[in-house]
Amino acid sequence: MISRRNFLSLLGVTAAGVTSGCQGVGESGFQEPPPPPPPTGSLKESIQHVVFTMQENRSFDHYLGMLPHYRAAKGIPGTVDGTPANASNPGADDPTQLVLPYHLSTQCHENLSPSWNETHVQRSRNAPTAGPPLMDGFVFTAAKFSRNNDAIDINGHRAMGYYNEADIPYYYELASQFAINDKYFSSSPAATLSNRLFLLGASAFGRVYPDIPVPEQYSAKSIFDLLQEAGITWKIYLNGDFTYYQWFAGFNSNQANIVDAEQFFVDAQAGTLPAVSMIESGTNTGLDEHPKNHIQSGAKYIARFVDALMASPLWTKSVLMLTYDEAGGFYDHVPPPAAVKPDAIEPIVNPTDVQGSFDMYGFRVPFVMVSPWARKHFVSNVVADHTSILKFIETRFDLAPLTARDAAAHDLTDMLDFSAMSFETPPAMPEQPDTGVCDWQLAPAA
Repeated sequence: MISRRNFLSLLGVTAAGVTSGCQGVGESGFQEPPPPPPPTGSLKESIQHVVFTMQENRSFDHYLGMLPHYRAAKGIPGTVDGTPANASNPGADDPTQLVLPYHLSTQCHENLSPSWNETHVQRSRNAPTAGPPLMDGFVFTAAKFSRNNDAIDINGHRAMGYYNEADIPYYYELASQFAINDKYFSSSPAATLSNRLFLLGASAFGRVYPDIPVPEQYSAKSIFDLLQEAGITWKIYLNGDFTYYQWFAGFNSNQANIVDAEQFFVDAQAGTLPAVSMIESGTNTGLDEHPKNHIQSGAKYIARFVDALMASPLWTKSVLMLTYDEAGGFYDHVPPPAAVKPDAIEPIVNPTDVQGSFDMYGFRVPFVMVSPWARKHFVSNVVADHTSILKFIETRFDLAPLTARDAAAHDLTDMLDFSAMSFETPPAMPEQPDTGVCDWQLAPAA
């Protein structure tokens, strides 16, 4: 004879289970199966679409230096190397008068200079080529630039200005929910072109100025040329009429891969994004967040692409990387470390310029990795630069490195966790306002 206990055992339940309301037992009397485990994956299985974009001229402290306060207020874990409490720079004319960081009240302002000479002086005001990096020349170079260009801020205080979550709430939430790297540096201690060339070709090919020597196309391969040769799909989603890919000879035969930026939204919704996409907000559109352009308009523009990817059928297979070309002359407190020289090509500078090499990074810039596989709230502090984006693409698609720089670069994969998705359902993001005023819209003081 089968006892009641043995009968219940055959059914897969216990007497305790019966007396506690038959938890886990369906209407038929049989135990319901456990829920399926969360999906797992790997870099090559899970990341089918890589999207990256680069905006203009913002240092980490200038844009995300207040991120530790924001995260702490929201109870978000993770230690971010933001602006320290004792941050300052000596005054332009009186070094004993310290200029402290302050919250900028306007969303667009005068230019500063992130060029080769100025970057070295910002690193060390009195000894640009020798001695320890004191990070004490930002106010000095900003003042000098204003005085040489009939600008208003002749004391250079704007170099110590910063933005926070009140100005760019979308970016602050993005950088808090997803993974960031607070040791991500620009590739070259120079301005836009030098760093854009590093982003595409892992070298500046000697360029630290856009017009010395005369602009030319390089026969060297870019990341897009590697993708083309490997039969891997790619597109540049371009706003405007100029892409930095035009500096490479491969541009001449691959123009069919360069499409209007608005096509990104069509492709994302249709699930037809290529394996690799670059978004360029345009040099003359006012949307690249460059000084004199409205930062909130640029942030709102980039938010459209992030939101579109999150809402697309490709979300669970994708990663999007956002960064900035260089610090733009804005203060950052972290000295740039030594870097691997990409090749034997030295900087093309004038005899009176600061002499140097491509053996040092530029200053820190924001970097955010957005993906359902991104480690939630994660802060990487592994040194990286723009060629790390190339290394990520090369690692994912089995491509050879372009130069010694990307061969040695950190590949950013520490920011992903393929044991389970952190964001199978994307987090709710705040609306990015674009109603702030510019310096020149303020009424003059009475």
